[in-house]
Amino acid sequence: MPKPTFFNLPEEKRKRILDVAMDEFATYPYSKASLSNIVARAGIAKGSMYQYFDDKKDLYTYILDLAAQEKMSYVKRELDQKTDFFTTFERLMAAGTRFNLEHPQLGQVVANALDVPGEGLLHELYSKGREMTIEFFEHMLKEGMEKGEIRGNIDPRLAATLMYSLVGQGLADYLLETLGVTMHEYLANPEISQKLTPERIEYVVTEVMKILRSGFEAQK
Repeated sequence: MPKPTFFNLPEEKRKRILDVAMDEFATYPYSKASLSNIVARAGIAKGSMYQYFDDKKDLYTYILDLAAQEKMSYVKRELDQKTDFFTTFERLMAAGTRFNLEHPQLGQVVANALDVPGEGLLHELYSKGREMTIEFFEHMLKEGMEKGEIRGNIDPRLAATLMYSLVGQGLADYLLETLGVTMHEYLANPEISQKLTPERIEYVVTEVMKILRSGFEAQK
């Protein structure tokens, strides 16, 4: 995590360092991302960076944490205790997909956390976030079962893992695949985002919900 000296910097300088770091970590796998590139582009001395963060891993960990917080804040706006399981999850899935497509850099930074030979800490952070999300969905499913919305003979862990994949990068990857582009190509050409209209996202989410309802919904 950042040292106190980082938070003492002017907001504009902090933002410049984080923006440059985000771009570097989204463009390259962690092992190939360069702290020298980051400090050069941010216009600071390399020695100064070590006054703000312990090392490259420390900076990357902070970026991952910011990404998780920002996505959680974005998605939580769709939570409503008054709606049923399917309506709530449909909103979460749509919000998660929109976030991934509106913030492709953050998604790529998270994905690059898996491509880190020998960096157990980053894998641990990714796994921790994954487990917390799956447990949240398990809780949603069990509540749905108690209310009679979800059939009682499904495996909550398996279903929650499927839900995690959809709210994570899975559905965004599918939408990019339908356009014939990769996430890296999407990052390099922002104009592609114009093809992913809200109507297109809504259509795909609706189709996924039909599949989930046929497998999850309790018979009435």
